[in-house]
Amino acid sequence: MIIDTHFHAFPKRYLELVPEQSRNDVRGVGFHAFDHQEYLDVMDRYGIDVGVLSNTGGRIEQGGDRARAREHCRIINDAFAEAHAKHPKRFKTFARLPMVDMDDCARELERCMKDLNMHGVILSTNLAGKYLDEPEFKPFWEAMAASGKPLFLHPANAPCQANWNKYSVHQKILWPTDSTLAITRIVYNGVFDRYPDLKLIASHLGGMILLYPDRLNWREGNIECKEEPEFYFKKIYYDTAGPIRAPFIKLVYDMVGPEQILFGADYPHGRGGRDDQFYPMTLEAMKELNIPGADKDKIYYKNAQKLGF
Repeated sequence: MIIDTHFHAFPKRYLELVPEQSRNDVRGVGFHAFDHQEYLDVMDRYGIDVGVLSNTGGRIEQGGDRARAREHCRIINDAFAEAHAKHPKRFKTFARLPMVDMDDCARELERCMKDLNMHGVILSTNLAGKYLDEPEFKPFWEAMAASGKPLFLHPANAPCQANWNKYSVHQKILWPTDSTLAITRIVYNGVFDRYPDLKLIASHLGGMILLYPDRLNWREGNIECKEEPEFYFKKIYYDTAGPIRAPFIKLVYDMVGPEQILFGADYPHGRGGRDDQFYPMTLEAMKELNIPGADKDKIYYKNAQKLGF
């Protein structure tokens, strides 16, 4: 069995309202509307039993328009909830919350969990340049902790110097960097001390977090967490989306253990005109991974099931 926890989709109405989502696709091919059967066919082709639908909505907070943010999130969430209702054994769902206003955020979180029966939350690592450890997001953390649902953090472009734009290094280098930045700030801020049962998923094996544990353990800069930062990094879940090679998965496996890794393949963001390109690459990396079969099963599906997927 395989549960893919890094599995994106773009509802038709959302693409109509945000056409720049496709125009700015660095692959040059754009995104097409989420079609249930097309996705099921791809899943069947590669032996994926469950896909956890997500959409980062990386531009939702830009401009600070509350009504726009609410509308875009509702469109995404309603479309994913409909897919789950029609195919409950194949599609699970991450909800996207409007983070412009915390009252709107709390109401949409409640609607998604109680009315739409969604399974977790996805947010971008930065929200129009703001990071989740900033004081204004405290109500979000309280609501998230009360929900008991996992939070999936996915990288997005960050307002920064223009020299990141050349050669499309935003996605190649800045995205892993922004994941590292956002998650490290959450740890340093003491979020895990306040919400010890928080279930946090770091995409793409956490960027560079587990490559530099000794540097990240330095306590300069008024770090607020009580324990050594590495203690909290080992509580986070990391997915295999990449494309990522077997030795990097093994590094993360050796650092955090098999219970903290989830299977993910980043569909439909393949290159070379193939949305499904990353599936064979990720599956091959998992095949090459030299660990016990029981531990591979944890990565393929058992850890995801424990998170409610």
